[in-house]
Amino acid sequence: MEHTQQEQDMYTNEFLREVINRVSTGIVITDPNQVDNPIVYVNQGFEELTGYYSNDIVGKNCRFLQGYETEQSEVAKLRSAIFKKESIVVTLRNFKKNGEMFWNELALHPIYVGESKSLYFVGLQKDITSQKTQEEVIKQYIREINDLSTPIISVQENVSILPIVGNLTELRFHRLVNQIASYVSKEKEEYFIIDLQGLKNYDEAVNNGLNTINQILILMGAKLVVSGIKTEMARDIKRFSNENRLNTFNNCERALEAISLNKIESY
Repeated sequence: MEHTQQEQDMYTNEFLREVINRVSTGIVITDPNQVDNPIVYVNQGFEELTGYYSNDIVGKNCRFLQGYETEQSEVAKLRSAIFKKESIVVTLRNFKKNGEMFWNELALHPIYVGESKSLYFVGLQKDITSQKTQEEVIKQYIREINDLSTPIISVQENVSILPIVGNLTELRFHRLVNQIASYVSKEKEEYFIIDLQGLKNYDEAVNNGLNTINQILILMGAKLVVSGIKTEMARDIKRFSNENRLNTFNNCERALEAISLNKIESY
């Protein structure tokens, strides 16, 4: 038995609707030709993701998923893409019907339908909360490792030492500046030793960082002492320093001896 074109189109539409409904990804279609670009269709994946049923939200704008914690810069990017009729992928802090927050990776695409080329927007929504949580855990581990790798040790009255292990990156340098300034301000230290015995590479960035720390300590009434200087490192310090000078010693024992004999210069 042959089917008419109308029957075939109806069958195809029902088939596609069923397929879309079975996709776990949330799918939402909006109509920008209507006032406020309302939702005209959501699949079951969207309902399961957000807790909102189709009957509750068709005819509304998708902004009901947003809350006070939604990243406004990402929202601005989304609005700009809609205005320019462009595709975009953004990550939004959205909220389910029960108030639960979730990270929504939204891929939005403009589509043109029929001979009239009517414009619609199709949004593919993916819950990446687990992924974002893992990223935050990793960042926290890195912060803890950085804190553990830069312990400040009080070695005697008015003298503390900070051993540097590994590479002194720009990010780590900024953390050191804040850490040292806070510590010296609290403990009222007179001398602060930075030991470079475990430093992998001494370059211009490290040299500039030490000079910056030195200037900060001077303003706070303390003196910087640098120990653990190897032969090659001493040459690099001389090459990079120009007019800036540092109190340098090849080990902590020599540095402490110079402190006890009051032989630390003010630079």
